[in-house]
Amino acid sequence: MGAFKRLIPSKKGKTAYWYIRYTVNKKPKWESIGKVGEVTKAVADAILAERKKQIRLGTYEMMRTTIPTLKEFSDEYLDYVKNVKKKRSWEKDRVILRHMNIYFKNKNLTDINPKDIDKYKEYMLDNGYKPASVNRELSCLKYLFNLAKRWKKFFGNNPVAEVEFLEEGEGITRILTLEEEDLLLKESPTYLKNIIITALNTGMRKMEILSLKWENVDLEKNNITINQTNTKSKKTRIIPISSYLRKILLEQKLLCGGSEYVFPNDSGEGHITDIKRSFSTACKKAEITGFRFHDLRHTAGTRMIESGVNVVLVSKILGHSDINLTVKRYIHPEESLRDAVEKLANLNTQ
Repeated sequence: MGAFKRLIPSKKGKTAYWYIRYTVNKKPKWESIGKVGEVTKAVADAILAERKKQIRLGTYEMMRTTIPTLKEFSDEYLDYVKNVKKKRSWEKDRVILRHMNIYFKNKNLTDINPKDIDKYKEYMLDNGYKPASVNRELSCLKYLFNLAKRWKKFFGNNPVAEVEFLEEGEGITRILTLEEEDLLLKESPTYLKNIIITALNTGMRKMEILSLKWENVDLEKNNITINQTNTKSKKTRIIPISSYLRKILLEQKLLCGGSEYVFPNDSGEGHITDIKRSFSTACKKAEITGFRFHDLRHTAGTRMIESGVNVVLVSKILGHSDINLTVKRYIHPEESLRDAVEKLANLNTQ
């Protein structure tokens, strides 16, 4: 037992932390105290002495029972991000935490350390998850620990902050051709077909479409209002409805059975939350490979740019917080330069 330093890898190299080690019921326990420099060895020794006292008096286990398990705090976390933060993608967090609760079982928050999280990263990668997916899960867990610490339900350093996120690299964007679009729609059930058409005609994100309510659809003024509560800017975005999409939405209104949601679930009380399997099946039947639902958004943006729509307008429709993001993703410098030269040539021939 004692206080000791431990080097934790980070993007900036390695950072030293104070840890204490003690034994409870013949089982070794490690506890992170804080960064070297921010916390002194005297503080680490004092906390260690307090732990020894708690173990000797039999109050240690009582103290530990006040710390919730990951599963217990997951419910509080989800209630907060759904009803207080109004996070549009809270259901993704629910799926993420379901994975984690299975892996970590009934571990208390204080029992989850950086080594456990590193092992979870390996577990995810071994089961076919991509680095970007692993990083999303780590981000969710990191915020959960920060919230638990703020609410005094967890003490010590956030273990996720001591873990390196994975390098994601450049994502491969796949644009749907018109021929593939016809095949995909033909192989999709009606509800999925209408979701795909909405994505291709608005550039909306998947959860924006699935959670869309009729109160945000104005078929008189022909626009959709998106309240971007999950972005830093929290701005309201107005997306025009084309004549083709208006026809599809009118048909969908007849199919939704009076639900408040444009794309309701089977009970009609909520909205569809997961189309991953049905979308994958439709792509497989249409013999379309390497295509994700999010690529429909890229397809919409690319088609608008290629049709000559001003990049500022495309940025507003897609809801990008920075126009540079639109330029980076949809404007190819080589093609723009070539077009500029061709326009000069056309002027010379007039």
